[in-house]
Amino acid sequence: MDVKKCAACGQEKPLSAFTKRSGSSSRRGTCRACLRQRQREHWSQAGERLEADVGSDEVARTLTNSEGSPPKRKRRRKRRSRGSKQRLGLQAASIESESTSNQLDQLLPSEGESENQVKLISEMTPSSKNKRKRRRKRQKSSAARLKQGHVENPSAHTISVIRPPDKSIEPLKGPFTYKTSILNDRGKGMIRLRGHRETGKRWSTEIPTEMAVRMVEEGAAGIISPGLIHKLYTKTDFRLLVLQRDHYICHYCGRFGDTIDHVMPKSKGGLSTPANCVCACAECNLKKADSLDFVYDDFI
Repeated sequence: MDVKKCAACGQEKPLSAFTKRSGSSSRRGTCRACLRQRQREHWSQAGERLEADVGSDEVARTLTNSEGSPPKRKRRRKRRSRGSKQRLGLQAASIESESTSNQLDQLLPSEGESENQVKLISEMTPSSKNKRKRRRKRQKSSAARLKQGHVENPSAHTISVIRPPDKSIEPLKGPFTYKTSILNDRGKGMIRLRGHRETGKRWSTEIPTEMAVRMVEEGAAGIISPGLIHKLYTKTDFRLLVLQRDHYICHYCGRFGDTIDHVMPKSKGGLSTPANCVCACAECNLKKADSLDFVYDDFI
């Protein structure tokens, strides 16, 4: 074990007994015990000087305690939990009620006192009704109900479907061409696809040439150069485009729909293009899953 000689007391002590220097790995020459002793002597001398100058015992008591050590720092109060706050509130309320009852006992009118004093005492008494905040039932906002696609009509006792307001969706404008014959992968078999998110951040990736040709033919991308295509819609705009095109009507059952279904499932090579996606309700979308020959036959 590494030891070091203290510069104050001259004893050899382990390195852990010495404080580290700031900004370096070396340690100080004076051990912690000697530093504490030196600090206690400093504070005791300061207290004696102040007491001699001022002549007040209270000032000296604030500077030095019984052992002559420096004054302790005030501890920060911990935040109380909600339960402790409620208990403290109940205790304060009980103390307040007792104090008001004692005051009332002193102010109780005798037989010959006037009615004004009786009225004043009645105003001081706390009301017997406990003022409690009524918890209001959380009602769904109109935006949440529109997202679900239905709003209750209390007069007719029926549920009517309301379609969210239309938003004009336009494809990305640019110097695009849609002739797939000009695509050239230069023997790599991959075409660069790029696009942008709703936040405006750009992204890019490489896809097979066959997939790039299908995306251009099905109206999801435009050609910038023989080795580069650009996606025309963001995810949000593409979803609204399909729903507005089909008027929020399920392709399979004819009811209200607010989800998108791939006619050719993505697991079987289908793409997210306007030609391959249709509007569907949640039930039909789950029933169809990844089948190709789904037919809605649950007619009531």
